[in-house]
Amino acid sequence: MRTPRAPVVLLGSCLLLTACLSGRPVGGPTEGSPPLGSFAVSSQTLGEHTPVPSLCTAGDRQVFLGADFSDATGPLVVRLVVDPLDGPAVRVFSTDAQFDKTVVFRRSDCQVFHFSLERTGWRINDVTDYRVTLELDCSRPGESLKGSASSTHCS
Repeated sequence: MRTPRAPVVLLGSCLLLTACLSGRPVGGPTEGSPPLGSFAVSSQTLGEHTPVPSLCTAGDRQVFLGADFSDATGPLVVRLVVDPLDGPAVRVFSTDAQFDKTVVFRRSDCQVFHFSLERTGWRINDVTDYRVTLELDCSRPGESLKGSASSTHCS
């Protein structure tokens, strides 16, 4: 007597789909994700914060060349932007009010402004995966940003 194959195939497919969907989102932080670095931010607009990013998101998702370093426990994002005309800049903004609570630092504001943005060779959908490092020591009257972060896979 033969066992029907359809229920076995259906059960196997359901188990495989459940296993695939049960993992963490690609590129998302997990509980206990190691920090990618830390920054000290002092600003009249943003206040005093020490973001400790645990997530790096490629700028491709927002249609810019660069990356976002996000702290899952705090409101600030440190964004590296590589502009083809003006060169690199860093924008620090609050997720609560992206366009009202923001500060931009350009190379001329910084004693140290080192970055690297290298393609890893991976591409997921239309998002390129990058290896990113950022080291900053920037200041001007009333505002400062100092720290570093790096990620081997930023997508």
